[in-house]
Amino acid sequence: MCTRVFDNRFDHVSVVGRTLDCEVSDEARLWYFPEGHARSGGCDNSLTWDVAHRNLATSMWGVGTTEGMNEAGLSAHLLYLAASDFGSRDDRPGVSLLLWAQYVLDSFASVVEALDHLDDVQIVQRPARGQILGAHLSLEDASGDSAIVEMLTGQPTVHHGREFRIMANDPTFDEQLASLGRYAP
Repeated sequence: MCTRVFDNRFDHVSVVGRTLDCEVSDEARLWYFPEGHARSGGCDNSLTWDVAHRNLATSMWGVGTTEGMNEAGLSAHLLYLAASDFGSRDDRPGVSLLLWAQYVLDSFASVVEALDHLDDVQIVQRPARGQILGAHLSLEDASGDSAIVEMLTGQPTVHHGREFRIMANDPTFDEQLASLGRYAP
């Protein structure tokens, strides 16, 4: 099970770690995106943008970004979520799910900024290697801020705050919190 752990308990430093536990190789590649590089959302009625924040990202199968960090200190991680429901396609410019983390890294400097622009685009599921995958997005920034974003019933569900430090693949984050509550003092 893939897991993201974010330690933001100290004012002077934050550290994030993430496991990627797949049954098959993700054929990871390290990508660098310079400022000004032209990008596209990879779907019909696709959003186009230029990279505003240089970043380093890890790809999966060479088709999308699973995680990365930009020069402003914003990090993004996609973890598998079977319960994802991105809804029907609407008229907003689209960004493929496989490029969601990359779009965030390219475009925003902080968790708050990324969340402020969440409704500007529609995240669109597209097949990768013949599979339609679901995912939720975790974000953290240099200030220690954190967010988990899930698309459920076509709408974003957001958990935002420094306290959201650990997440895994399935189930939904609400269910993960409920499970954790059974063990927390």
